[in-house]
Amino acid sequence: MTAEHDQKLTLHLVTHVPEHEPREDDPHYHLFEQVKARMKRQGLWQCVINDDYCGGNVELHHSHIEFSQTNAVDFDRLNKQLGLSIDSDDEFQEWIESPGNLEALCAVHHRTHFGVHVIPGPLWEPLRYRKASAKPAAEYQTADEAEVDATVVEKTKTRRKVTRKGIETDTKTDIATDVKVKDADHHTVEEHVEHTKSVEKTVVPRQRKKKGLLSRIFGGN
Repeated sequence: MTAEHDQKLTLHLVTHVPEHEPREDDPHYHLFEQVKARMKRQGLWQCVINDDYCGGNVELHHSHIEFSQTNAVDFDRLNKQLGLSIDSDDEFQEWIESPGNLEALCAVHHRTHFGVHVIPGPLWEPLRYRKASAKPAAEYQTADEAEVDATVVEKTKTRRKVTRKGIETDTKTDIATDVKVKDADHHTVEEHVEHTKSVEKTVVPRQRKKKGLLSRIFGGN
C-alpha cells in the first residue's frame, strides 16, 4: 500500500499553433454564441465539474479540438475516433462550434487553478469524478503564487571509545530539510527530506608513559 503523498511536477511546454484566422473573423462564431444562449435557456449554464472548487464565470471550452488547432485536424481521422460522419470542411467548422465539441466550465476548471488548459489530461480527467472528500489530482501554481519556506536542521553526534590503538572518535551529521510551498489560496504542499553525511572516524594513538632513568637501567615498568 502506497501512503498518501504529494509530488511536485514542473512542466515546460512548447505549443505549436498552426496558421488560423482571428477568432472574431470566424464565420461560424455565431454558432458558438447560439450554443451559449441555448444552454442558458435550458438551465445548463454551469460548470460540468460542479464541485466545491468551482469559481469565476462560466465559459465554453472546446473539449475535443481547440479553435486554434482546426487547420491541423484530419476530419476523416476525427470521424473514426468519435463516430462522426463529417464529409466537408464546412461541416467540420460547424462541428467545432457545436455542443459535440463544447462544454461549460467555470474559470477555475477552465483556465486557472484546476484548469483543463494548465493541468495534463491524465491528472485533469479525474477531477470529473472526484469524491467530495478527496484532494484534486493536481493543482496549478504560477511562479508568483508559490512561496517556498525551507527549514534545514543539522544534528551532529559524536561517540568516543577507548581501544588498544587509542581513542576512537565517530562523528555523524544528520540533516533534515522541511520544505513548505504555499499558494495564494493557502494550499500547502510539504516535503520532508532526511540524509546523513558520511561518518568521520579519527583515532588518537594511546600515549605511552615515558620511562624514568632507573626503569630504563633495571627494566622496571
